[in-house]
Amino acid sequence: MGAAGRRRSVSVRPWVVMTLALALVAAACSGGGDAGDPTKDQGFAAPPGEKLLQFIGAGKVRMGATLTMPSTTGAGGPPPAVLIIPGPGLTTRDGRTIGAPIDNLYKDLSKAFVAAGMATFRYDHRGSGATTLDPGVAPTWDDMVTDAQEALKYLSERGEVDGSRLAVVGHDMSGPIALKLAAADPRVKSVALIAVPGRPLVDVMAGEFQALNGQASADAFRALVADLAATGSFPERATMRPEHVTVLPIGQDALYRAMFAVDPLADAKSVKVPVMIALGEKSTSVFADDAARLTGALGGKSEVVVAPGTNATLQTLKGAPSLSPGSPGDMSSMGGGPIIADAPREQGTVGRLTSFLGASIGAKAA
Repeated sequence: MGAAGRRRSVSVRPWVVMTLALALVAAACSGGGDAGDPTKDQGFAAPPGEKLLQFIGAGKVRMGATLTMPSTTGAGGPPPAVLIIPGPGLTTRDGRTIGAPIDNLYKDLSKAFVAAGMATFRYDHRGSGATTLDPGVAPTWDDMVTDAQEALKYLSERGEVDGSRLAVVGHDMSGPIALKLAAADPRVKSVALIAVPGRPLVDVMAGEFQALNGQASADAFRALVADLAATGSFPERATMRPEHVTVLPIGQDALYRAMFAVDPLADAKSVKVPVMIALGEKSTSVFADDAARLTGALGGKSEVVVAPGTNATLQTLKGAPSLSPGSPGDMSSMGGGPIIADAPREQGTVGRLTSFLGASIGAKAA
């Protein structure tokens, strides 16, 4: 079955989690400054080898972060380091998106990288975790890019790591940001992309609307995005189709306008370092043709690894969907079944990502 057939066979929305998370960002940023840290009282403390830190992001926002050091530091000098850039929404440094099923992708990757002799630096997306925003302040795409740039700069200046040997990991829509960093900063020696689309976001979402609701829904969604690009705002929600209202939160028009304008391939041709692209075999949002587009734009500097039997975040699927298709909590859109917190990450693919990054920045495992 081709990619188009696969899409039509799945009656779910893979981008529901991201868009619901952005809706939560809007609520968190406009509902007062006393929302607190969502990770409070959830065991979010620094275990051995970790340091809870802050760096200054766009607009002088204090960004909560964790630096995790390998046990192999010492006579060999500071270790190389990997920056893990969070995807959009209320996504913590562990990879957990508030309002979505637990999936600590970034924490799991960090453990693997650290065991292989690499330090890791991961941070809370603005509006989540320990990265709080003042009331009425909404995140922008430019903020997200600047936050990642400042995180890389901060990491490179930490004395505990070798700031000349850095790698970046991009997940979801942070993938284009990772490529931008690699294209502009010679300290970045390699890039890993996980579940990163090779098409504009509007094409991904329109494809899902077509699979779920038919061609008329996809066409209407594209018209909404075109109107947003021309006028700077969406029309009144009352005039939209119900399925579009669900994923287009109020108050985020500027952010969406920028995100829909992002070309995931824009900086790829300027990337001179090796790139590994990881896909989940059962993902219904990012496909082999997305990887092919990225590979083509990168000009032969990349390799693709497909995690067998996994969703978009490389989790091995367990069980059948327990929720009705299309339900906001139904994660079958990420690969055929609801995400379960203890679902194992596919270790073969995690191992390949780890070996790729470690070799590119000269990591030495214990």
